[in-house]
Amino acid sequence: MFLCLLLIDLVLYSQDHSLESYIRLGVDNNPLLKDLSNQIRSNRYDSLITRATYLPQVNFNAMMMYAPVVNDWGFSDVITNGQELMGTLNVNQQIFNKKTREVNYRKFGLENTSLENSRNLSVNELKKAITAQYLTAYSAIMEAEFQQEILSTLKEEEMVLKMWVQKGTYRQTDYLSVRVEVIQLERNIRNLEFQYRKEFSNLNVICGISDTAVYKLGLPSIEEIIKRSTANSLFFKKFVIDSLQIQTEKLLIDRKYKPTVNWFSDGGLINNEPAFLYQNFGISFGMSLSLPVYDGNQRKLNYSKLKTREETRKNYMDFFRTQYDLQLRQLKEELNNVRSLAQDNQKQIAVVKMLVAQERAELNSGTLTITDYILALRSLTAATHEGVQYQIRAQYILNEINFWNQ
Repeated sequence: MFLCLLLIDLVLYSQDHSLESYIRLGVDNNPLLKDLSNQIRSNRYDSLITRATYLPQVNFNAMMMYAPVVNDWGFSDVITNGQELMGTLNVNQQIFNKKTREVNYRKFGLENTSLENSRNLSVNELKKAITAQYLTAYSAIMEAEFQQEILSTLKEEEMVLKMWVQKGTYRQTDYLSVRVEVIQLERNIRNLEFQYRKEFSNLNVICGISDTAVYKLGLPSIEEIIKRSTANSLFFKKFVIDSLQIQTEKLLIDRKYKPTVNWFSDGGLINNEPAFLYQNFGISFGMSLSLPVYDGNQRKLNYSKLKTREETRKNYMDFFRTQYDLQLRQLKEELNNVRSLAQDNQKQIAVVKMLVAQERAELNSGTLTITDYILALRSLTAATHEGVQYQIRAQYILNEINFWNQ
């Protein structure tokens, strides 16, 4: 049976198929996370490119031109000088722009921080999805193991009952009732085996794993992480970054209305008389000033646009804060309730196991009806099934709580 193969002691399964290993593989293989990492790297290059534009910009220009005049037909010499030869090296740089540079660098820094936060949020969401799928797969194999234990017990009783039937203590119909129960459990286990294969395959899909082999998953250990402060929360950090970006854009708008000063210099050859070519090497240098005067009141309009963005940001943040607090409160209440029910369930299982053990002894002595014994086994099956569900449900809730605590 497939379940028997899963129960074989695999030396490496706990190392290679733990929840942590699947999370690690999922993060490494996820294309969205790779895309965000590449965007972060690309943004750093954009920052370096912008930094390079503030350095002196050097260009070389060359031109050779001849404008012939034939029979008094041609361009006026006053305009063209008839011919021209030019080769110059030009240098240009904006100066007195330290504050503008700082604002632009801050803009790129915030963009990088935003991308990094988006990547961290995506990692958090992926971890949650992988953990939930791991728990779904684990619950199937865990329940199959419990039912396998009950099946083994029932098969032992089947052999004993067969002996009692031959001696005339029990009827053939009693034996058939046990046989039906065995068949039912075997069918349930096969269904759980199929379900496990399916959920295990889904886990590989989420993690980007191409391996088609099926391994036994271990019990995940999920502990509640300490809740981050609002300032450090990945969810609220997004709103903080958005606010800083709006402030930075406002500073960039202000910088557009500051005067800009450039220095420039040319050096090389400009000549229109080849005979005097050696005399026309020279240099020039100077400075330029640009000051915006009127642009149709664009600054005020841009301010209004940013103000609208800030109001939108604040509305989203306030609404999210309400949802966030309510979600965590509900999850913690649900977790406490599930843990309380799980404790009651454990007490019930202990009592039912005692009942089954006593009734088994009575069955073996021929003083108990098969119907009563089957009912006790069904009670044990139902109780253990419920216990598995409580255990897995608590892990699901912890997974959700940890997601919001990041």
